Amino acid sequence: MTGSVSIAGTQRAACCRLGRAYRAGRLVCGWVQVTVSDDGRLGLTRQERRVVRVRFREPINDALRSELALLMRRRGPAARRAADRIDPIEVVLDDPHGECERIIGRVEPPQIHHGSLRDAEFALRRLEPTR
Repeated sequence: MTGSVSIAGTQRAACCRLGRAYRAGRLVCGWVQVTVSDDGRLGLTRQERRVVRVRFREPINDALRSELALLMRRRGPAARRAADRIDPIEVVLDDPHGECERIIGRVEPPQIHHGSLRDAEFALRRLEPTR
């Protein structure tokens, strides 16, 4: 699924993909909806333009579920500190052509803090370049 999203006057092309999340080699979420988009602001490098947002679907590991629920309850600097304490995850994106892409990063607090965990969209702050 692809489309164009306008946020604060910035055009971004978005692509929705499915994947899985791992931590320390162990599966922590079997179904992750990943939205990859480009931030069109001037002055950003190609890597900085890439915005990755994730939605964790079922099944979710109990430890990850409690960490994500904590992020949903926190606001402002407390949410940022809670996100910094969460161990990085590796998201492996499925490709219809049989190849996989992996993104290693830290989960950031969601923009919208109400609703179910299943519908919450978290930013993924990349720790290393994608391969």
